[in-house]
Amino acid sequence: MNAETLRQQLETHQPALIFLNFPYHKGIINNELPLSIGGGIGQSRTYMYLLKKAHLGETSVTVWPKILKEYVPCQKHTRT
Repeated sequence: MNAETLRQQLETHQPALIFLNFPYHKGIINNELPLSIGGGIGQSRTYMYLLKKAHLGETSVTVWPKILKEYVPCQKHTRT
């Protein structure tokens, strides 16, 4: 996605052009924002699905206390 493709996509459905008034969309069109921002929970949830994991902590970098590392109930719930 870049400014040109964003504009093209919005123009294919005229009512969607209202999005060009929103700060995020304006920022993309005016090259004021990077073309990707963060990753966060959406990215982690996608990884959970692709890797067939049951818990967000299995797909993201976190610091777990020792007691949680030893207690791993997620393994019995991991999708196969």
